[in-house]
Amino acid sequence: MRAAILAVAVAGCSAAGGWDISVADRTTLMYGWESRFGIQWTVEPETPTTRIVSGRVFSRFPTAIDSMRLLVQASDASGRPIAQRLVWVPGGVGASGIYFEAGGLPVAAQYRVTVWDWSNVETASTERF
Repeated sequence: MRAAILAVAVAGCSAAGGWDISVADRTTLMYGWESRFGIQWTVEPETPTTRIVSGRVFSRFPTAIDSMRLLVQASDASGRPIAQRLVWVPGGVGASGIYFEAGGLPVAAQYRVTVWDWSNVETASTERF
């Protein structure tokens, strides 16, 4: 039952391009993510007043990643976030990377994408007894 609810929630969020959140001054729940993952992204016009941030996130380690969320921020010239989206990365994240996108962001001076959190895939070789 939980898996079905999660699947519906994830499908809805990825189709909508993420959802608005307020995270104060946090940019991640998993400090040190920069050593495990890389992110490449671009910002393109979506409408005259909105932008879409899209790109790839990839793993630098062989451990399989089950689920991941990215924080996408649009900031003013001083670096203060004016809009934020939390986006599920669909599917697992590996060395070749996986696509993500966050739409509906306002036109801003700068954008930033960070790994918010993730879960490892547990296999027989990674389980600890």
